[in-house]
Amino acid sequence: MKTLSQTGTPVSLERYYAGMSPQLLARTRQMWSARGLDLDAAWDNTICRLRGYRTLDQCHDGIDSVPIDGVFMFDQAVIWVASLRETARVAMQLEGTRLTPQQWNALHAVTFRMIEQLDALRLLFLTQLPTSSLQIARSISENVDMALAFLSRPKLARRFVECATVEEANEFWRRHIAGGRAFRAVSEQLYRSGLEFDQCGEYENWRNSVKAILGTAVHTSFRPPALNDGQGSFRQTSDCHSFVTFRLQEMCAYSHVLQKSLREDLDAVASHLATGEGLNLGAWTWHVSEITVDQLSRSLAHGAT
Repeated sequence: MKTLSQTGTPVSLERYYAGMSPQLLARTRQMWSARGLDLDAAWDNTICRLRGYRTLDQCHDGIDSVPIDGVFMFDQAVIWVASLRETARVAMQLEGTRLTPQQWNALHAVTFRMIEQLDALRLLFLTQLPTSSLQIARSISENVDMALAFLSRPKLARRFVECATVEEANEFWRRHIAGGRAFRAVSEQLYRSGLEFDQCGEYENWRNSVKAILGTAVHTSFRPPALNDGQGSFRQTSDCHSFVTFRLQEMCAYSHVLQKSLREDLDAVASHLATGEGLNLGAWTWHVSEITVDQLSRSLAHGAT
């Protein structure tokens, strides 16, 4: 049975997130069960296996459920990334997918890296090492843009998987990803698909402010003092933690907008895995995507930022 890190005490999902909003947990469980999915099994096979899995005592200040809710929503987004990684691993070996083999290879590489980064960010964040966690958060955000670019541009994915040396990988990054190039490419594709970014809205202003904080974490400076004194608290960096959650949720929502054929491949992988035994998150990716998009929509509607 699952154990709390460093305690050996058996724990359920409800106990692990003690202090979170009962309404949020109930709604999430309902969304999972309505699709025939086992939330506890998915959580046990993803979050509980992370090295960043540990008690959340320092997150619960007794004031409200917001900090614990934030960790829960972050973990929900991690489960989606893990399911996409499993789908990509299987899809790489299937014939006749709508996405090219290079796209699936590129997505597998990026999501594998993202899981490592999310694991590290979770560990650093919960042990109150904020500056290091913010540095990783910035890299995760760039990888989100990178993954979306691969979904919308098969040639870019092919160039990525053809990089055979460190020099070639660095040149690829400089030419196609660095300096916001991937984000601009994705934005253009989203615009062509009928989505426009509100550059003056409250959500966009919040995103820009968080990205500015992420930038200060990369380079040593005198500011912000709360980060530089090494004593950052959970609440001082919670906005950046929420930012990563939103970026993962956006990755989920935008992936289906940018790549209309993605659903067909997700269904093909699910059918391929249907005859196997045991849990494979790759068979659940489409339904986990639905849940993730719903969580993004509700968070934005209720002013989660």
